Amino acid sequence: MYAYWDWRPSSPRVVSELYRQRFGIETSYRQMNQCRARRCMRNPAVRLFLVAVALVLRNVWVWLHWEVVSGKHRGGRVLWLEALPQKALLQILLQVASEHFGFTGKPPTERPSPERFGA
Repeated sequence: MYAYWDWRPSSPRVVSELYRQRFGIETSYRQMNQCRARRCMRNPAVRLFLVAVALVLRNVWVWLHWEVVSGKHRGGRVLWLEALPQKALLQILLQVASEHFGFTGKPPTERPSPERFGA
């Protein structure tokens, strides 16, 4: 009933296709939000940049599954999503970045530090 409220689709297949696309969009946003940095930034440019990075990370995860993790099988590919969960990929990237950039675990902020004002 919800799918047909004030809408006259030509067939049930049209409804199925519409909801399949909608589900894919919502899944992409959910997965992107798993990659997005949780920061309280007031600068919209920084926030937009973090969303862009999250989209890139999600697409890298999808590409890795398609090109590296999945197995070729007669008639297509077999995806093994449990072989590399998105959170595991993020942990690996965090570890590599921490080792490369010497991350100390203290996140930077936009506020000046108290030492700067002699407190």
